[in-house]
Amino acid sequence: MIKVWQRYFFREILKVFFFFLFGFFFLYSLIEYSMHMDDFFQNHHFQLREVVLYYINQLLKRLDFLLPMALLLSTIKVLTSLNARNEWIVLQAAGLSTRKLLQPFMIIACASSILAYLNFEYFLPSALRHIDEFRISHFHGSKLAQRRELIHLIPLKDNTKLLYQSHDKEKNVLFDVLWIKSLDDIWRIKYLNGDPANPTAEYVDHIVRNSSGFLEKKESYPKLYLADLKWHPRMARKGLIPFDQRSITELYRLRFKTKVSPYEVPKIGTSLSFKVAIPLISPLLVIALAPFCLAYSRTRHFFLIYALGLFGLFAFYMLLDSLTILSDNGVITPTMAVFVPLALFASFFTWRFALKST
Repeated sequence: MIKVWQRYFFREILKVFFFFLFGFFFLYSLIEYSMHMDDFFQNHHFQLREVVLYYINQLLKRLDFLLPMALLLSTIKVLTSLNARNEWIVLQAAGLSTRKLLQPFMIIACASSILAYLNFEYFLPSALRHIDEFRISHFHGSKLAQRRELIHLIPLKDNTKLLYQSHDKEKNVLFDVLWIKSLDDIWRIKYLNGDPANPTAEYVDHIVRNSSGFLEKKESYPKLYLADLKWHPRMARKGLIPFDQRSITELYRLRFKTKVSPYEVPKIGTSLSFKVAIPLISPLLVIALAPFCLAYSRTRHFFLIYALGLFGLFAFYMLLDSLTILSDNGVITPTMAVFVPLALFASFFTWRFALKST
């Protein structure tokens, strides 16, 4: 059963948490809207549902940073207020330890971590694809809308790849296509129906690797229905999906269960490590902030706590971004880029928290 003081803590934390979370998102959306105001006014076919969905996806895109920031500010606000009004001392005098009193904060922090994991796994990949599609269709100044590629690449769900030279919109046909099932199995197609539900190909050559290690044409077809060839129609416009836009399970499958090129290995490992480690920041923030917010002093420097907390969070993310760039290029391992800084951060503040809470 939830006690009165726990309900009070939950209410105060969540009130401040959602205020900061949606406040930041509102300001970001306002700036984003002002940057693309001309596109919104010129395209009168915009539907309110599309615009709302676009900004919801923008929220999901920034959620890995907004959640820790909202938790940081709400934790500082509530803990410093409880300390300033001496409510924390009264609760401790009633026999409640610091660790017991911090349980509501840790529960909300763990919930933020779970939400971040769910976002990385289920919501973020589709949100990023929707954002790119929306910009291609409606924002004429977008780099994606102006992109002109000589070769188009469609990554398929079975880890094969489809390359094509051009797309005839009138006939809905892909021209000069290569379906690369593996390094030993390639299909060369002159014309491929652009409808994924009906992958009919014309002038097809099946190329396989022989016993001598050379690629040779095994068979040819004037027309062939490729039942195994399926793709999403939006992926043809998006091209190759970056590894940082893929789900955790997909990255794990690519890293440990699929043969990939040596060039892709560090990029996959870095993206996987980043998405596994980043949600753990939320509970560590509560551990790091509690000793500073609950310190007894005649002069309370609340502004300094806010400033140092925000600066520390920004600096930590900037450090991780710098290290992940090195990891992407194989200079350091993903473990050194992501888990070592997080482990150092956790060990220092957990040790300090243990000393202060005993």
